[in-house]
Amino acid sequence: MRVSELQPAKYPQSPSVELPNNDAHRLLINDFNKDSFIEDYGDVEIVWNERYKYWEVPAFAESRAAYGKAKQRYCEQHGSE
Repeated sequence: MRVSELQPAKYPQSPSVELPNNDAHRLLINDFNKDSFIEDYGDVEIVWNERYKYWEVPAFAESRAAYGKAKQRYCEQHGSE
């Protein structure tokens, strides 16, 4: 499935899609949000994560993992509060 196939909806039913290079997600609450996501990142393939109820983007896995490691190093050095 691709992002273009998602149907935007009002929160809390809006689809949540991973973003690259961080641990955030984008909520697709309307066509503008969906079109902006596609413009920024392309009409990427998505996979449903049943456990956490959001759409994963396999193409972003490497950059998200690198971000997570960098964030962990920062927290180990400076604390997380």
